[in-house]
Amino acid sequence: MTYLASALLSYTILIPLVVALVRVHKIRTSYFPFLVLLLLAFTTEVASEISLRLTRENTAISNIYSLLEIGVILWQFHAWGFLRRRRALLIVLAALSFITWITENIGYGRLETHFCSATVFLNSLIVVFLCINEINALIASYSGTLLRNARFLICLGLMTISIYSLITEGTLLIDPQNAVIDWPIFYIFSITNAIVNVVYAIAVFFIPVRDDYYFSRRFKA
Repeated sequence: MTYLASALLSYTILIPLVVALVRVHKIRTSYFPFLVLLLLAFTTEVASEISLRLTRENTAISNIYSLLEIGVILWQFHAWGFLRRRRALLIVLAALSFITWITENIGYGRLETHFCSATVFLNSLIVVFLCINEINALIASYSGTLLRNARFLICLGLMTISIYSLITEGTLLIDPQNAVIDWPIFYIFSITNAIVNVVYAIAVFFIPVRDDYYFSRRFKA
């Protein structure tokens, strides 16, 4: 896979972002953290591209993104209710992620020199745990078609990327020099990421309309 093809696949994040911008005025506020996540991902892609062209490095941007990303994801699960009801768990998960990031990037001075594999590995475990819990709750309580449920689709996408991150970062942690295994995994990851972005676009389309939307439209009319 060429660099251009990989870059184009990464910019498929624009698909769900555009759909989100079209629907942002009427979707429920409990999904706003996910929209912020989409915007954060797109901004990071642009910043990484600029950094690569100017300095041929994007390590610091990627490492900062890993910290911001888990914060927004925890915010999303708080908005959905699970972590709001378990504030102690929220604090523990956020503290574990933050301490790991600080230790790896600041303590060991790797912010601009090494990708924070340990942080990404831990964050991926956290996201998989949260997604499995949310999906199980939906299976037990939701009576409709799950493939038309925005929360299910978002969790499915997050879990897919996180499982793949566990594979890639686990490979790097075990053997950082093993490029034979390393690069094919990243190529497949680019394709998987593009597919997940399409799933995100479908999820955004199915995000429920806020309760007062149709009432407010009728009132304005």
